[in-house]
Amino acid sequence: MREDAGKIARLCASWRDTLTDSTKSEQHRYAEELLRLLGWNQPVLLTPKEASAALSARPYLLRASGQTTLAAYFVLPGTLEPPSNVVEHGLDFCHATRKLTDEARDVDVAYALITDLYRSYLYDVRTDELLLHADEPDTFDREMAEALARANIERGALEEVRREPRSAAARSLREWCERWTALIATRGRISQDVACLAIDRLLVVRYLFAHNILRRTKWRLEQRFTRLTDRAAEADTRGLSRDLIHLFHDMWFDWQIDLFEPAPALDDALGDDGLVGSMLAEFVLLSRGRFSIATILESFNHGDPREKMRVRMVPDVNEDRESYLAKQTIATVDTARIDLDLSEEGYRAIFYWFDKVVALYERLAIDFDARARRTQPVAQDLDLFAWSEQDAARPGACADKFAHACENGLRIYYRGPRQYRVSRLLLTLHLISRYDQRRVPVAVFPSIKATLEERPAVLPADRVLHRALHPGDAHDNVDEGE
Repeated sequence: MREDAGKIARLCASWRDTLTDSTKSEQHRYAEELLRLLGWNQPVLLTPKEASAALSARPYLLRASGQTTLAAYFVLPGTLEPPSNVVEHGLDFCHATRKLTDEARDVDVAYALITDLYRSYLYDVRTDELLLHADEPDTFDREMAEALARANIERGALEEVRREPRSAAARSLREWCERWTALIATRGRISQDVACLAIDRLLVVRYLFAHNILRRTKWRLEQRFTRLTDRAAEADTRGLSRDLIHLFHDMWFDWQIDLFEPAPALDDALGDDGLVGSMLAEFVLLSRGRFSIATILESFNHGDPREKMRVRMVPDVNEDRESYLAKQTIATVDTARIDLDLSEEGYRAIFYWFDKVVALYERLAIDFDARARRTQPVAQDLDLFAWSEQDAARPGACADKFAHACENGLRIYYRGPRQYRVSRLLLTLHLISRYDQRRVPVAVFPSIKATLEERPAVLPADRVLHRALHPGDAHDNVDEGE
């Protein structure tokens, strides 16, 4: 039992009793007394930045021994929504905590406590996670005070607070996506398959802006999206639907991302400013952690047991494919292709075999460059025509590797709209991730239309692959499907 148990609740109740007659300076006294009860006797008052000033928040820096730092924001009553309402809607922030947590990230602290001395939120700023929350002082005293006590923080208490498991984050994301898909479909009188395209676009936008690959227009596009979400948060919905549709159009026009290809039926369904405003106002209140590829993939782990299995399946070693890739040469690589059957191999196979194909291209590109160096003339005899001819001989697979993998090196066979949707979304996200890993700016996004194909009853490439590996075998094993 803590020595100060109950004191915090009584302090907050006392503040509430005197609220109508209190001044800001009186609230500051209560705030510092709360920190003192938690062991923070000398908090450092921070200069309010834009968000703090706009919300009339009083920010303090709390520095424990070691490297743990917290920002404590005390806001006026009425600023914060009840945390239980936020969590019930599958969100991680209310608009005030979203702004203050973003500000805390700029201050470079690990955690942020945001409270009005009644409702309280605690965030891990580094991961954007809501760790603890309380709707009233008794809950704060019971469930948050011990973790926030300075002595316990110095012993690592905050690092031991239980984090939300990925499965829970994925379920919450799925429920949010399904709720808005249903609303768009109902209000816009379109099918669920068309409505879910709007949600997939939002997922890609959020993931894309977290990765620096659109060097030419990323800042401008991100600023436009931020202005949209800011207006939605302020309930200024005039023209929001038009501006969101224009943003989606420019993602297609500037970068040729297939997911943003014009869809008139969807544009008509998104013509409701109120609907779009409410959706964007909530969308910005979801944590960054919900937009990892692993969490988005896990969000599809529901429904048909076979589809749930495909989400969880880990790619098996395929000796025939490995041997086929190992046998490719500079002369044959442009026509080499791996065929995936999502029904049999699951969604993770997309990442695994895309990377295998790109690794083949990279190996052969090194071989091609080494051969070119050996055969090129010495510097004083350099022949530009010879150099041009040599460069023209470079295989297409060794030039734009990601684009060639999408257009020629990989074929993904899907069954039905769900598999098509999931595979298109995951491949788009994986491409963004790979470009970011390589620090390669994108000129035009690779088209994935040729990569995705509805599965025929018999996969023709099975026979081709078998014959390439076993030319003398008279029997061809062909997959007849599910």
